[in-house]
Amino acid sequence: MKNLKKIVKEKNKSLTSLAIDLEVSQEAISQYISNKIKPKTSTIIKMAEILNTSTDYLLDLTDNPNPSNFSLNEKENNIIDNYRKLNNNEKIQVESYIQAIVDLKNL
Repeated sequence: MKNLKKIVKEKNKSLTSLAIDLEVSQEAISQYISNKIKPKTSTIIKMAEILNTSTDYLLDLTDNPNPSNFSLNEKENNIIDNYRKLNNNEKIQVESYIQAIVDLKNL
């Protein structure tokens, strides 16, 4: 959990305050950082919420500390649902059409 140490520092949060927020000991936080013990899944999730980052970042699966917002509105969900109903040739046509619109927009 090398990224845990980085984000705690970036957020100007003390290990003590993080420990209090997580309801664990400061020693536990130090052991998470030094990879001596692994936190429970529920602790990692809570840690990500407290530090406003992703669990992937805390688990060193990504170098990007900023979580992506994957919430889609109803229209976007409908577009994806409809796209998934298409065959491969139709998907290629849709992708080409979208790329053409983007290209025109960038002129």
